[in-house]
Parts: sequence; structure tokens; C-alpha cells
Amino acid sequence: MKARHDFDPSAPTARGAAPVAELGALPMIERAAVLYLRAWCDGDIGRAAVKADFEHVMGKDRGRDAVSDFDDLMRLVVGQCRRPLMHHRQGCRCVGADESAFAHMIGAAAAQDRDDALLFASTLLTGHAAWSAICLAESLAQTFLCLSRSGPAPTHRPRPTDYTH
Repeated sequence: MKARHDFDPSAPTARGAAPVAELGALPMIERAAVLYLRAWCDGDIGRAAVKADFEHVMGKDRGRDAVSDFDDLMRLVVGQCRRPLMHHRQGCRCVGADESAFAHMIGAAAAQDRDDALLFASTLLTGHAAWSAICLAESLAQTFLCLSRSGPAPTHRPRPTDYTH
């Protein structure tokens, strides 16, 4: 007897957007990672806000270097993702699966836990890109630690609204 199912393996999936956590429940460093991922994905206006925040917290020169590293990391993540990167909009209080993996990768890199960082990177990226991603994440660790200590910048605070995707 042949089993029938409606699963189409070629159909696009929103699996990476499935809510797995609430933004407010994340440690500050991981919350910052999600907020800055969302801002970067919003395009030029979001990227300008990322640049302003990084330079405000890290100083002009170190901030510019951090922005360059973050841009490289995001281009790698978007370009080498196993499937299209899914994220929620700014202001959404839930965290999607892809956002969670990215945030955990940043958090593990900041904690100098390379094995866990590589594990989380591997859930998002093709094998050869995962190593490059954690190297960039490690170079951004100090930036995200400083961002998390200063709290989210006003341009990236989640608004107290209903869940929006």
C-alpha cells in the first residue's frame, strides 16, 4: 500500500520563521543580535541605524570596523544560508527559528564557545560558510557585549505592540 501525503519538497518553506521564543526572554546579547539582524534586513534605513548604534557604542573607528564585520557576516548568512533566511519585522515580540540560531551563534561566540557557535552556524549555513561565520561572530563579540551592556538603542527597542510578522 502506498502512503499518500501532501508534502511537496520543492515548495518554499517558512520553517525558519516559526516562533520559538519571545524577544524579551532572550539574554541581552542575543536580543541585540536579533534586533540588529532585523534592522540590517530592513535595507538602507536599518543599516544606517546599525551603523549609528555601533559607532555610538564603540566609537567612530572601532564602530566602523564592527559595521564592516557585521555587514560581511550578514552577507555571508544571507548568501550562504541553507534556504532563504527568515526573520520577523522590527517590533515583533516573537523570535523565529533562524533568528534564534543566529542569536545563539553570536552568544556562543561572545562566550568563546567555538563548538556551540559552529553548531548554531551549521543550522543556518552551508558547511563551508559556517566556519567563516563564526570567525566573524567572534570578531563582533566585543561589540555585542558592549551593545548588550548599554541596552538596546532607542532605534531598536521592540515596541509594546501585538505580535506582527
